[in-house]
Amino acid sequence: MEHRKVIKFLTIIGYIFIIISYIEISFFIALNFIDFNYLEINPIPLSEFIYGSSYISLTGSTLWIFLIISMVCFLVLGFYIFRTAKSSKIGSKSLAKLMVVIGMVVLIGAFVKMNFLVLLGKTDVSTFYGPITFQSALYDFDITPIMPGVFWIYFISVNCALMIAGLVLTAIGIKWSLLIENPEKPEE
Repeated sequence: MEHRKVIKFLTIIGYIFIIISYIEISFFIALNFIDFNYLEINPIPLSEFIYGSSYISLTGSTLWIFLIISMVCFLVLGFYIFRTAKSSKIGSKSLAKLMVVIGMVVLIGAFVKMNFLVLLGKTDVSTFYGPITFQSALYDFDITPIMPGVFWIYFISVNCALMIAGLVLTAIGIKWSLLIENPEKPEE
């Protein structure tokens, strides 16, 4: 592997992280303004429903805040990967080890974020007809329009892609480390 190719790969990964995180944060902001209709009162926006009402538990509100924090952390990580790729001061051996570390951080962060998504999806929401899970409320067309369900599927899909990206970064970093430390001898 050439140093130049790995730098180009990291630049592309940094761009992908930045773009995906921007889209995810914009979907998250848009999701805050979608109305919930199936409650005892008039429709209220999701942001008021999450932060200011007694329809969802404090755990759900806390998970909602942690979810946006994790999205911002992945955006910052994307900028860090991009800046690291543009830096010409890092040698091949150090960059290979850094790729392993970044890949593992991405993988662990994606697992934590997936836990936030799963726990938030299983949080009970109080409605007039009884408790329902938050994820079921997002997928029910009587409660919300189709867009919250699409956004929720996007959040889960992005998280799966982040897990795969973490595995790929780690694998390439390990392979490159092994090639640097034990170069293959040409066969005669």
